[in-house]
Amino acid sequence: MSTYFLSTTHVPRRAFDIHHLDLLRPVRWLRQGFDDLVAMPGVSLAYGGIVAAFAFLMVVLTAAGNQFFLVPFLFGGFLFIAPILSVGLLAMAKRREEQREDLPVAKVLSANVSSLALLGLATLFVFLNWIMLSNLVFGGFFQEVMPTYGQVRPLPIMFGKSWPFALVYGGIAAALALLFFRMIALSLPMMVDQRVDLFNAVFASWRAVGENWPSMLVWAVLIFAMTSIGFTLWYVGLVLVVPWLGYATWHAYRDTLVPRQTAANANAEAADDTSST
Repeated sequence: MSTYFLSTTHVPRRAFDIHHLDLLRPVRWLRQGFDDLVAMPGVSLAYGGIVAAFAFLMVVLTAAGNQFFLVPFLFGGFLFIAPILSVGLLAMAKRREEQREDLPVAKVLSANVSSLALLGLATLFVFLNWIMLSNLVFGGFFQEVMPTYGQVRPLPIMFGKSWPFALVYGGIAAALALLFFRMIALSLPMMVDQRVDLFNAVFASWRAVGENWPSMLVWAVLIFAMTSIGFTLWYVGLVLVVPWLGYATWHAYRDTLVPRQTAANANAEAADDTSST
């Protein structure tokens, strides 16, 4: 176990213990997340339905705007933007863990709304740039900047048609996905749980994921596989997958980055609260 100290003007600085995880620990997070889903079925499935409808709407609007060539790349874009869409689920998981079901979700999120909003903007920026990058790579290999509806092909078919495209696009996608995952895997739930700025949260996530690469790689594969299944089932699967993964993400954070509860930390948190009021 190691320790991450927040970079802050408050002395002593708040500390988070980074636990070292076994390889199959993500399976336990899924089990805990499913328990949350069963305990809050109505609101969870409704939340998942809204996110699934949003994903479907992205495809419909893209096709309606004759931007058919972007449709295959929306799946990757959704993976970049989905974490911020699950912020309400993280708040509900926190509320349930603390046995404060009567506390409004908006109240939980309001404690660190500025940092969460900044992360939302950063995520949107990544999403838009991912779509543009995908278009550039696609056009460079297939010389089809704006193909017609009949020319649009799923990514596996594109990969089979052009191995250089598969290697270049697949390599870029994997590198960016792993980079993004390392930065956001634990930073988002950390900002829901604590009054922490975006940069400290990202640095904490970067270090914690880096110290637990085997288990975190398993976690990333599970997220990718379950999201893929959700899309394969005509988006209906996302109704279940989104809240399940959202709750599991909360438990991944609570199992990996644990705020050290000391008198010094309590005083630092109290100072933060006082300065923000």
